[in-house]
Amino acid sequence: MATTLAELEAYLVQEGLKYSIHEDYIRTSFATDVYRDPDGDGSVFIIVRVDEEGEYFKLLAPNLYNYPPDGPDRAEVFRVLLSVCWRSKLIKYEYDERDGEIRAIVEFPVEDSTLTLRQFMRCLNGLVQIIDEYHAAIRSAMEGGPGSLDEAEEVSENARRAERLYKTAGVDRARLPASASDVRLEE
Repeated sequence: MATTLAELEAYLVQEGLKYSIHEDYIRTSFATDVYRDPDGDGSVFIIVRVDEEGEYFKLLAPNLYNYPPDGPDRAEVFRVLLSVCWRSKLIKYEYDERDGEIRAIVEFPVEDSTLTLRQFMRCLNGLVQIIDEYHAAIRSAMEGGPGSLDEAEEVSENARRAERLYKTAGVDRARLPASASDVRLEE
């Protein structure tokens, strides 16, 4: 009773998410607040896969970053990536030493079980949230800075706090004029 791509597609439909089906995977994307892809777009695309005849589940966000194998700040970049893995427990970062690709992945065996909608959405939302939350620290490390995970977490928490305040106040941020981005909310 392994998990199938058709079941995972049904979850995406149930949640009203946009996606595309490919031969052996599903592709979807999500808007991000902090993360910017190599082209500067505020979104991350995600690949949904099942392997081993549905007994193994994977979500991966390929090509998040590119850092050369002989980059001058390699130790700091890897420290930050490993520290994110330590703090998050959900994702791991992978590094391809041949071309410098850095990607994030969630993977685990489902064996003879079926991945539930709740598990799937936790993995999907968690992957996007963690990528977004720690982007500033990773980018800083890649640019020769300190890569502070504490600072990245604080910025993310402040953004979540502001979002809760907007929601409590009944403000639809999507309908705010561009000049409203200068508005400051205080608790």
